[in-house]
Amino acid sequence: MNQTRYYFAYGANMSLASMHSRCPLALPIQKFKLKDWRLDFGHHATIVREPGAVCEGALWLITGYCEQNLDAFEGYPDYYTKVNISQDGKQIMAYEMVDHDRNDMPSYGYIDLLREGYTDWNLNQDLLDQALEFKHVWNY
Repeated sequence: MNQTRYYFAYGANMSLASMHSRCPLALPIQKFKLKDWRLDFGHHATIVREPGAVCEGALWLITGYCEQNLDAFEGYPDYYTKVNISQDGKQIMAYEMVDHDRNDMPSYGYIDLLREGYTDWNLNQDLLDQALEFKHVWNY
């Protein structure tokens, strides 16, 4: 379990406080732009492959123990599955929602948690707002 790997967070796990409580051994590395993926929503955040798109988030270095905790938190493998992405010379793991329903909106509390993560990492909150607006437009 001493093995480490890069993990890309784009939702609740961007919050430094939340991630520290789940994975105290995880090291925050840098804010990161995942290329050819965009942020989307079911009841929670997910990423969707889309050429030319960019999803901003946080890059963490996690241990095997951290990954086990994240798997439990993310409902792996039923709610989220794992994707392995090669970018900028790094092998990165991220979670992708198994089946996100366009009619299911995230709660205000969850969105506030994402905003906390965006603030922690000094990310552009307009990108979060755009993803939420895209979700809203598709729902109505």
